[in-house]
Parts: sequence; structure tokens; C-alpha cells
Amino acid sequence: MIVAERRRGGEIEVSDAARELAREIDPETASAAVTAEIMRQVWPDQEDDGFAEAVDRSVLGNVRAILEIIGDRLAIEDAEPQDALDFAELTARLEVPLPELERAYRIGVTTMWGLWFELARSAAEPRPAALGELIDGPTITMLTYIDHILSVVTSRHEAIRCELARTRRHLRRATLMQVLDGTIDDVTDELAQTLGYGLGDTHLALLVQSEESRCPDREIATLRSAADARATLSLQHGVHAWVVWLGRPAGFGPTQLSRLRRAFAASGLTVAAGEPASGLAGLRRSREQALDTARVQRALGAAGHRCLWASEVRLESLLLADEPRARAFVAAELGRLSGPDSAAQRLRETLLAWLATGSHVSAAAILGVHENTIRNRIRHAEELLDSSLLQRRTELQVALRLERVLGAQEPAGEVGEVVAAAPL
Repeated sequence: MIVAERRRGGEIEVSDAARELAREIDPETASAAVTAEIMRQVWPDQEDDGFAEAVDRSVLGNVRAILEIIGDRLAIEDAEPQDALDFAELTARLEVPLPELERAYRIGVTTMWGLWFELARSAAEPRPAALGELIDGPTITMLTYIDHILSVVTSRHEAIRCELARTRRHLRRATLMQVLDGTIDDVTDELAQTLGYGLGDTHLALLVQSEESRCPDREIATLRSAADARATLSLQHGVHAWVVWLGRPAGFGPTQLSRLRRAFAASGLTVAAGEPASGLAGLRRSREQALDTARVQRALGAAGHRCLWASEVRLESLLLADEPRARAFVAAELGRLSGPDSAAQRLRETLLAWLATGSHVSAAAILGVHENTIRNRIRHAEELLDSSLLQRRTELQVALRLERVLGAQEPAGEVGEVVAAAPL
């Protein structure tokens, strides 16, 4: 009597009786039963006949492989049924989750073992002691095979899924870049489907910066919810920066913007926001505003301005478009008041607060000093400027706001360049 199953040198021992039984089983009949059980438990609502046929081909390939291995005509390590690999690729393309595929295999091997057990029990009825010979080796064989084939098909599924994801990302990115440069200038259903975003909506562009190199998807989802946006669209703009559009058909009113402002503060992200605008032109314009705002934010120091809106720095963004002229304007208006020393800086801060509020008392409250200190500083500034502060109030306020940006320790510049291989 041959012992049904023993592991020696990594091999599985199968009895002669089990090998003979494996050669007598019709693989097509067995696979039909396995397929029916898989479809019943895993994909009961699948109405595509082609899908069921693909399941059956995959099951048949696996059943044949198992029977050939038990029958000593195939080594487990050489078993890679093409139909099983094809089905793994199909499920990846149909976006069937990998856990579903793995569950199908577990149910399949359980069903196959049940069929084998019934056949083995019938074959052993004349001498019940032989049942172990028919069960032990084939059981270990099936379990070892399923472990082997699952590693093969999951690898194929993941490889195809990653390839498709890269292809879709690259297509979306290339399409979006054409939208931004004006090559594509018509809103179509096909375009919206490719981008997964309604280009006819009202858009609010954000330049989002994170300390990590991964896209902050969770935080972006929170911003989307706060703004009650229908969808988001993103484009990597640097190693730690992404342009994110929030799309909302009904536009963004005070309620949505207020909620979004609070969400910015809670997100931990550095955000520069454009202004809401509609259509393709609005998509481009809001992005440019977000980038311009980010330049001002960078110059001022992002640590102190983690959330900045385009509406708050329209003047700076406009005048900094021609930086040499802006610097010349500041120098001409401020004169000796534009010095780099701390005393000049205090005078500039005081003047800006006073001009913005129109009140000694309010300026003192903002700066945390006594009202008389404000008066003394303004008198000193007037002496340095050698003119009445009220004669050129507007020009002086503009110059002070520009100097605040141009004179910051971190100079204005690009926040980041688009990464060539960056994903959407």
C-alpha cells in the first residue's frame, strides 16, 4: 500500500490509485460545475455571456492543470494555463477588484475538492481504507497549486491594472495640457469623459502644497466636500505641489467659500486660491490666478500665509507682472523709507496699518503698541518722505504693499514647474 501523501524533498507523493482517478475524470464536466458555483457566489448579477464564458475557459484551464499534476503529467511550477492568465487580464481591464478574483479562486478550489472527494469516496467504497490514498495527496496538490496559480494571476492582474492606470493618467494629463494651452477649445461629452470632470462648470483653481510627495487625495476630498463641488481635477505642478480644480455647476457663493476657507485652515496644506470662473476660459484663468497668488504667497513667506486668496492680493499680482517697473515704483515712492534696516521696516508696517485702517487707534490695536507710538512713527515717516502722507496716499499704500512682497526674505518666483512624468 502506498502512503497517500508525504512531502519528501519538496515533492508531494500521490498514490497510483489517485493518479488513475485523475485520468478518468472529464475536465469539462468538472469545470462546468466549478464555473456554476463561482458565478453563483461571486458574480450572481453578471449578465454578460462573454464574461461567463471567460470564467469557464479559465476554470477549465485550471481544472486540467490540477488533474494533470495529480496524474503525474505536469509539475506544479510549470503550470500557468493561458486561459487563466487571459482571464486575469480581462478582469483587470474590466476593473474587477482583485479580492473578487481571489475569492473566485478560493471558491473554485473548494468546489473542485468537493467534487474530487465524492468521486474518491465512490471509488473507495469496496475498501474504505483506500479513501486516504485517494484524498491526501490530491488535497495537498490542490492547495499547493492554488497558492502557485494565485501568485501568477494576481501578478498579471496588478501589472495590467498599473499599465492601464498609467495609460489613463497620461491620456488625461496630455488632454488637460492641451486644454490649458488652448489647443482644445471646445467642451464636449468625450472631453468630459476623458478627464472625468465637467468643463462647463464653474471652476475654482487651487495651488495645493504638501510636505509629502504624494498627492493629498484625502485632504482634497475634504475640500471638495466643504465646497459642495461636483468633481475635482488635478495636475501635479511640482514635487510637492498640485493644481486642483473644484467644479460646481451652480457656482461658488459666500456659503461655499466660507466653508472652504475653514477647510483650508484645518487641512494643514498650504493653499493659494484663484477666483471662481466658468467654462474653459475660466478653468485657465482661475489657474493663472492661483499661480500668481502662490508667487505672492511664496514671497511673503508661506509659513505666515498658509491660505491666500487671489482676491486678497489682486493689486500685488497685477503690478508684479512687471517686476523691474514695480521695484522702480517702490524706490521712487518710498525713497529713504525703503531702507533694509529694522527701523525703516517698523515705519513701513506702521504706515501700511494706518493707511489701511485710516485710524491711529486701529493701527495701534493691530500692531499692539500705544496710540502715541503710531503718531510718532508717522511723523518720522513723513520727515523721511519729505512730503505730506495724504498728498500721495494711494501711491504710498500701493508702494508699501509691493515692498512687503519684494522686500521679503524669500524672493518671488515660480512655485514649481510641471513634472514631465507627473500623474494626474
